[in-house]
Amino acid sequence: MISTEQVELIKGKYEALKAEFDERSRRLWSAVEANSFGYGGVVAVAEATGLAESTIRLGQQELKAQVGSARTIQERRIRRQGGGRKS
Repeated sequence: MISTEQVELIKGKYEALKAEFDERSRRLWSAVEANSFGYGGVVAVAEATGLAESTIRLGQQELKAQVGSARTIQERRIRRQGGGRKS
């Protein structure tokens, strides 16, 4: 079980950085933070940040996929090409 003090610590870090995050970096940061706490980390980070547990778990999957792989420019995109509003 993660203590209330630790949840508040995560919340403070998140509040300090959230303006700089895009969708992908938010997922990856939350996954790293959850991994650092081990068992119960996903729930603690979700509670502290308001992110869905599924979002954090997706970030964990992305981290596992990244290890040892060189990403292409296309893979670094936040959204797929062609997404968004049409002019």
